[in-house]
Amino acid sequence: MTMKSLLQRLATATAGILAGPAFAVSVSIADHGAVADGKTVNTRAIQAAVDACAGRGGGTVLVPAGVWVTGSVALKSKVSLRLEAGATLRGSSSIDDYPTNGFKHLEMGDTRSLLWAISQNDISICGEGTIELVDRPFFDWNQLRTGLPPEKDALLQDWQRQQCVVTAGNRPNQPIFFHDCRHLRLDGVTIRNSPCWTVTFSCCDDIQVHGIRIDNNLQVPNNDGIHFSGSKNIVVSDCIIRGGDDSLAFTGITSPDSVCERITVTNCILTSRSTGVRLGHLSGKVRDVALSNLVMHDCSRGFAIQAGDGGWVENVVIDNIVMETRMFAGAWWGKGEPLVISAAHSNSAHIRGVSIHHLRARSENSILVVGQDHNVSDIVLADLDLTFSDSPNSALYGQEFDLAPAPLRPSLMATNRIPWIYADSVGGLELRTIRVRQSTAADRKLTLDPIIENVTDLHEQDVR
Repeated sequence: MTMKSLLQRLATATAGILAGPAFAVSVSIADHGAVADGKTVNTRAIQAAVDACAGRGGGTVLVPAGVWVTGSVALKSKVSLRLEAGATLRGSSSIDDYPTNGFKHLEMGDTRSLLWAISQNDISICGEGTIELVDRPFFDWNQLRTGLPPEKDALLQDWQRQQCVVTAGNRPNQPIFFHDCRHLRLDGVTIRNSPCWTVTFSCCDDIQVHGIRIDNNLQVPNNDGIHFSGSKNIVVSDCIIRGGDDSLAFTGITSPDSVCERITVTNCILTSRSTGVRLGHLSGKVRDVALSNLVMHDCSRGFAIQAGDGGWVENVVIDNIVMETRMFAGAWWGKGEPLVISAAHSNSAHIRGVSIHHLRARSENSILVVGQDHNVSDIVLADLDLTFSDSPNSALYGQEFDLAPAPLRPSLMATNRIPWIYADSVGGLELRTIRVRQSTAADRKLTLDPIIENVTDLHEQDVR
């Protein structure tokens, strides 16, 4: 090789390094005809920007400052959607702008999404902007689901009706949806007013969610903050999530045979009319979970760890939690419990290996640990500080221990008794260093003595 040819090859290689990888292009949606007037539906222009970026090997699709309305957009491999400061990507108010994407959701039916990807890799949604998902056009805000028979429904006061569930119409049912994807990242964005599951990861691998805010309406059903179904290798950190349904859910709803596993969640603030964190649901399978440094405020339930027929939850560690749980009016699951661990009403479910340490809770109902034939086992509750108070909703909503979706059981609230724990059919329960007290603001004297029945291998130390 001559010196000239060697220098030419070095120059070519150096130019490639300086230019960066082939997928490091940047494409603005404005350059493809999108208009930030808050009215024009820019679906074609935004899709064209994504397609152009993907066609050049990948890179960044920029959403500049302004209000950009769009319908359904398919994200592609190696494309990062970046919302710049002052940018709002707003979903259309017409269901016709959300065609089905071909995925059949086992609970929600044909999937309609604002942003979605199926069998793609290396996708991110990031930046300082906002995704406005638009819930109001898709609900009847005057038709409330109170969860009460007609004779009791008439007793509800206005403040209670403002807590009740509004009725859904035909809505985008998976607004931000990923299925069978790898290497996914959500970072920094704010997402608001989802009409259903806000962000869904179905059968995905390698997911990082950091520093996002989800602010949903507290009366809207099914608007889970982030729902992971059958996914693995998940890291969630530094998020603030508020909504009517579960803030964070880990299940197998979209793929019952899959396993949701290798999960860490830390440094989050959660508000939910349902559950702060759900692990397991019906036949879902969940394992190897570490949750820490969480604050749960105004939640119906703190943690729900549940399994039904064919489902299971294994190997869970929860540490450093502060929570406030309340009993809300309406057809919500949960009645103010800080913790529900339940595999009740199933001969083929199990929950085992759950440890909860350093939890401080202010609550309006009991901890529930309930199995069937001891299919809940190896449960450790340690260093708990629990303060209980009566709920203004207890007369209408506090008559059962809520194990939903398993059958409810009669509670003792009518006799002023809120057992700090109700445990039944558990194989292996350790209670260590637990403080239980009644709130000084409670209107009536409550009996907090535990109810522990049919529990084998019970160990108690410093419980008072």
